[in-house]
Amino acid sequence: MSKPVVFISEPINPLGLEILAPYCHCIAPWLDGGIAGEIPEEATAIMVRTYPVTADRMDAVANLQVVAKHGVGIDNIDVEAATARAIPVLWTPEANADAVAQHALALTLGLANQLLRAEKALRAGQFLDRLEFASTELTGRVLGIIGLGRIGKRVARRATVGLGMEVIAYDPYVDESDLAAHVDSLGELMSRADVVSLHVPLTEETRRFINASTLAQMKPGAFLINTSRGGVIDEPALALALDQGALAGAGLDVYADEPPTPDHPFLSAPRVLLTPHVAGLSDQALVRVATEAAEGILDVLNGHRPASPVNPQVLENAG
Repeated sequence: MSKPVVFISEPINPLGLEILAPYCHCIAPWLDGGIAGEIPEEATAIMVRTYPVTADRMDAVANLQVVAKHGVGIDNIDVEAATARAIPVLWTPEANADAVAQHALALTLGLANQLLRAEKALRAGQFLDRLEFASTELTGRVLGIIGLGRIGKRVARRATVGLGMEVIAYDPYVDESDLAAHVDSLGELMSRADVVSLHVPLTEETRRFINASTLAQMKPGAFLINTSRGGVIDEPALALALDQGALAGAGLDVYADEPPTPDHPFLSAPRVLLTPHVAGLSDQALVRVATEAAEGILDVLNGHRPASPVNPQVLENAG
């Protein structure tokens, strides 16, 4: 009997391949320096990072049994279409949460301490202008977290214990938490926080919900941090707010279109600290994400319930 075929669209940690290899035939174009094209017709399972999984692509694969997301953000997968076709979609919600939380705070500290600007100045020989690089002390400042899920809670805990910040949160889908004081509205959070950190999925509800109106509610001198999805911010509105000095700075790991174009205003903005969508890519997280995604695929192919389905109703209906 031939092995089931697993299509892996983008690079993963080798341990993920080692888990799959004894039981599956893995098609991974990147192993030979290639780029993923269409899903092979014979694929039984697919594992993707940013590769788009559309309804048409699912329909082109007759025996597709499972889609596994290598990571957390599932906006590149048509989950509704997968559910309609009784295809379970898996994700790895805990695997890189620590890494993303750490990165969100790294961006916060980088802005508060003017690390990038100070480093550039030193390289340019401006060692004597030290008073220009006075930092913003975060102890006692207010951190506003939008989205108190797995990552948001980790950020809250680290900011409270490690930095001595006061943490408030806005999340209409989460009950009260001892990690943060909940506020009743987005506007209240924006107006109170010295640092606003975004930890929400990209949905129709959150698309560009950080816009000119919400940015205008932020305190003068506040920082905005985004390690969630670029599409939750109205980027032209943020660029204008930064250009006008309404915010002290922004720390961004994600963008509406990736990579951002060479003429993107963020790339030349002096008060923006940018990273190329790497928040979840710690060495430990890459191992966890790859192995959990691989194990989930094997669970489905072997008729077992996977640990983290996005659309569990598919499995319940099948059972």
